[in-house]
Amino acid sequence: QAPHCEHAFCNACITQWFSQQQTCPVDRSVVTVAHLRPVPRIMRNMLSKLQITCDNAVFGCTAVVRLDNLMSHLNDCEHNPKRPVTCEQGCGLEMPKDELPNHNCIKHLRSVVQQQQTRIAELEKTSAEHKHQLAEQKRDIQLLKAYMRAIRSVNPNLQNLEETIEYNEILE
Repeated sequence: QAPHCEHAFCNACITQWFSQQQTCPVDRSVVTVAHLRPVPRIMRNMLSKLQITCDNAVFGCTAVVRLDNLMSHLNDCEHNPKRPVTCEQGCGLEMPKDELPNHNCIKHLRSVVQQQQTRIAELEKTSAEHKHQLAEQKRDIQLLKAYMRAIRSVNPNLQNLEETIEYNEILE
């Protein structure tokens, strides 16, 4: 709503108008987007009760709904070309209804297979890296065990010290 003249417009219409001019479309008084304010609640309530045809009437919908119920109807309208539908030809892809006639299951499934093959290759590479790291860690453990056996054989007192430490840890 324009603040001085109080003329009211829908948001889409006034936004389009302001892209061309910075005046009120009715009386041409100077107005900017920053000056606009919401219409009074009574006007919004009256507008919400208006009965209007569905936006999808051009696609065959014959519904007439209250303006405040329009969005709910559009989401469920079977004539809505952008309503998500599931391909029933076998691939199960969900897409807007208007894209269904141009849909090619084989092309879609090839894309899915390609994505899965790429993912499998990535996982195989990661698995190989993990196996390599595991083998290195096992070698390191074997070296440490051999090193500990060598130290124990050189110094038998070390074995006694280790047993004492373990015994003290149990007591604590």
